[in-house]
Amino acid sequence: MKKNCPCCKQKTTVPALNEEVLYFNCEHCEAPLQHNENQVLGYAIAYIALASIILLSIGINAFITMALSVVSYALIRHKFIEPFIEIDCNQISQSLTALELSTQKKG
Repeated sequence: MKKNCPCCKQKTTVPALNEEVLYFNCEHCEAPLQHNENQVLGYAIAYIALASIILLSIGINAFITMALSVVSYALIRHKFIEPFIEIDCNQISQSLTALELSTQKKG
């Protein structure tokens, strides 16, 4: 999937959430990037809550409702939800790189 880098504003390839990549680098400016964790969690909670309320209101058992909501979220996330999740600069990775460079200069 292609998204705009927040640093250089150019399109860059973004890995899917299920690839378990903590951070990735922009193809153009090499800035460390990551998925916006607040949006990932927010979309998940909103979808599961909405789906659960709808299923509960039509009389489906609460346990089955939660199971259906979570499984359906996992199935539709890649196609319908991930395109809306923004990417951010990974501040921790930038700090560690700067620290690593400063220790190399001292040594």
